[in-house]
Amino acid sequence: MAPRAAAPSTDDLVRQRLAAESAALRQKEAEILGSISAALEKENLDREKPGMSSEVLGHDIEAVREKIERMAQDKKNLETPELAAARADVVACYKNKPERALDCWREVDAFKAQVSKLEQAFVKSLH
Repeated sequence: MAPRAAAPSTDDLVRQRLAAESAALRQKEAEILGSISAALEKENLDREKPGMSSEVLGHDIEAVREKIERMAQDKKNLETPELAAARADVVACYKNKPERALDCWREVDAFKAQVSKLEQAFVKSLH
């Protein structure tokens, strides 16, 4: 008699299917864990970016506020009594001659000269 090939038993078939299903589940689990850890890593990197914390933003806002106050103070310091007088002369001339504004050219030229002096002083202060 010829030896008969052993037919796989039901138990063997079930074990093979369970092993295959178990391997597929492990593969899916590894993929899911990888995507979760990548997402968490990205989220942590986004949180750690400089300039994104409220403390850093608060310092930036305070620095901008100080610059604005300093610029306003510098503007007040730049205005000289001569400039204020020239401005007052222009305003007075326009008020006294509302229909002949072109007659105020001398006052306007004097005001422009004062402004030019201040601009030159400002440019020199930058160097």
